[in-house]
Amino acid sequence: GGQWRRCSLALQLGYIELAAKRGKLRSSLLVLDEPLNHLDSAGRQCVGTVLRHLLAERPGKHNGLTTILVILQEIAADEIGNCFDHLDEVVKCDGASTVHVDE
Repeated sequence: GGQWRRCSLALQLGYIELAAKRGKLRSSLLVLDEPLNHLDSAGRQCVGTVLRHLLAERPGKHNGLTTILVILQEIAADEIGNCFDHLDEVVKCDGASTVHVDE
């Protein structure tokens, strides 16, 4: 589970870098769907560190990222809160969804 997830994330980020270097695709937005599933607490912290590093690089240097949107399910916000600047939460209750925006 966790090792496969790490390899999958590394391949995704490597592809983004390759596409940007070849000049075929350069986006300021990265969307990751459930990248923290199957990772233990230490693995989640490592992913948070890598994502922060990607945003800290000078724009245009390699990736040009300014925003990373991470979609998560079934992971408590307090467990990963220090990995990200903001945590917006969509809560579904009785067939209706509400968005809680972290400002």
